[in-house]
Amino acid sequence: MIGTTTTTTILLQSCLVAIAAYIAYRSSSFGTSSHHLQLSNDVIHAISASIGSAISITFLYPLETIRTRIQVDTAITYSSSFLLIIDIGRKEGIAKGLYKGWFSLVVALMVLNFVYFYSFHTVRRWVVDSLSHYLSSESVVDLITGYVAGCIAVLATGPLWLVNTRLKLQGVNIAGTENKASNKEQQYTGILDCLYQVSSKEGILTLWRGTFTSIILALNPAINLGVYLMLKRHHFIIDMGENNNKGSIEAFVNALISKFFATILTYPIQVVQTRHRAGSKHSATQRFGLKDMYRGVESKLMQTCFNSALMFVVYEHLVSAITTLTKKKVETS
Repeated sequence: MIGTTTTTTILLQSCLVAIAAYIAYRSSSFGTSSHHLQLSNDVIHAISASIGSAISITFLYPLETIRTRIQVDTAITYSSSFLLIIDIGRKEGIAKGLYKGWFSLVVALMVLNFVYFYSFHTVRRWVVDSLSHYLSSESVVDLITGYVAGCIAVLATGPLWLVNTRLKLQGVNIAGTENKASNKEQQYTGILDCLYQVSSKEGILTLWRGTFTSIILALNPAINLGVYLMLKRHHFIIDMGENNNKGSIEAFVNALISKFFATILTYPIQVVQTRHRAGSKHSATQRFGLKDMYRGVESKLMQTCFNSALMFVVYEHLVSAITTLTKKKVETS
């Protein structure tokens, strides 16, 4: 069972999500011009992705926790991710161990996906209108647009990701830190406290530590979304229809495959970024072997692939439902 505090937080987050969805739905009914409907469509996609990411990461958060631990904790020797989950849950508890930093990650993910999907659809429309003569392939357009949208999202949400990493790694041995004792004693009470302490003690630019690798890692969502849309557009892997529950299977499989390729290609950069954000002073200069660069990839693949698959299933259903409600609202107005 998740602790009472965490349960309350989940309910609060759900209420905020519901309010945001209601506002988006209400705003989409004001006016019927083509430009306004396009903007409303962008908001629908952004909110659907935001809600989908919050739901999926909540179910799979323990895998995210151990993935981060394995990447930076030199004392971990477990060969199985599930054994590590059991050990952390037994020693530290579920709420304070496996779900440590959950709220900050949900906030970061919701903001990131809102900015990313809104930017993606807005920028893509501009690219298609302005550069259609030069870019004939929709997949190429998706990749370019996805990367640009990823860079925008990275700059907007960088501090939230650094905070999430710090909150998850309180009391953990971090490879490359000069003072492990002070690291284990460092305690943050929440997102705002962490933002304040890091900016005041380490400088405000520290909040964007790892931004360079994040910009490179914008390739990950670009590849993920680009491959997903290509598989969806051409039904390369599976075609179960779009107007029934079987469509969820198609979305799940397409998202699983696309995220697998994106993760394998970019994982070494993620390891460097996590160590950098955690506070390792030597992460940028240390040499890591291939084994070190793929440390924690097992839990990362399980977490990120299934998280992406679940997110896209929720996302597709929400986009369809909200779009249908919006159209009915416009038609009856």
